[in-house]
Amino acid sequence: MIFVFFGIAVGTAILIFLTSVWGPNILLKPDKRSISFYQRKLGYSSPIEIGLTHESLSFLSRDGVKISYWIINPNCGNHHKGDVIYLHGITDSKISGLNYAKFLSEEGWRVIIPDLRCHGESGGEYCTYGYYEKYDVSQLIDNILKSDNHSHVILIGVSMGGAIGIQAAAIDERIAGVIAVAPFYDLFSIALDHQAKKIGIRNKLLLRHVLETAEKRANFNYTEVSPAKIIPNLRTPVLFIHGTKDKTVRIEYSKKLAGMSRNSRLLLVPDAGHTDVLEVGGEEYMKEILKFISGVTEVR
Repeated sequence: MIFVFFGIAVGTAILIFLTSVWGPNILLKPDKRSISFYQRKLGYSSPIEIGLTHESLSFLSRDGVKISYWIINPNCGNHHKGDVIYLHGITDSKISGLNYAKFLSEEGWRVIIPDLRCHGESGGEYCTYGYYEKYDVSQLIDNILKSDNHSHVILIGVSMGGAIGIQAAAIDERIAGVIAVAPFYDLFSIALDHQAKKIGIRNKLLLRHVLETAEKRANFNYTEVSPAKIIPNLRTPVLFIHGTKDKTVRIEYSKKLAGMSRNSRLLLVPDAGHTDVLEVGGEEYMKEILKFISGVTEVR
């Protein structure tokens, strides 16, 4: 009997730890990738190393968080076709967007790459997956359009960045189009997937406790972090892109989201994983991106 009570006590302690400490920390405070990680993976960690001219800037968000960003200028100097903002995924930083910045700048586009809050060189105690980040994106647009004749921007987001891009488009009409690479469907669904990977179970009740604890700590509403809620009424064109071998975010999410809007379409990249669609897709993939960007800006 003592062992039974002991087992119950231990199980209860583990459950409390999972729901009140470990789970919320994993969700709200993702690990940051180091400079050395990018040097090993990419062979570079700054625009200068791949021949890109840039400015390093920052601003304070409306709630006092420092947001750092790069402006990558095109090879043609100050004259450019328009502005593209790249939004990275979870644990990543603005360094991960340099591959996109390189090919877009060569095509005459100016590329702006922020470190999202709680990532890279930006501040912020918590990551909220778009709840606050969408306002940071809108404020970034305020900054870059102050000294520019263009009245709109394009967003390219990968994984979490794609989901944030959709959320930002819902509150800012200056966003002419969104390219969402492997975005999540909603925060609950993707968190449930990662719960299964981390602890080997898919327990919705347990996850709700984790998310409810997290939202109290970070002062946000997790149910509002949902591209699925936004897409049906979003007028902004969205190009969904997903690698057919993505093992991080299920391809079904992009298929479902793309099917929920007349302003969306889906591009599948054969043999690509979660974050390598640009490298695997190659020239044909780049052409599709440029076609989408040119199309939505011409309409404006």
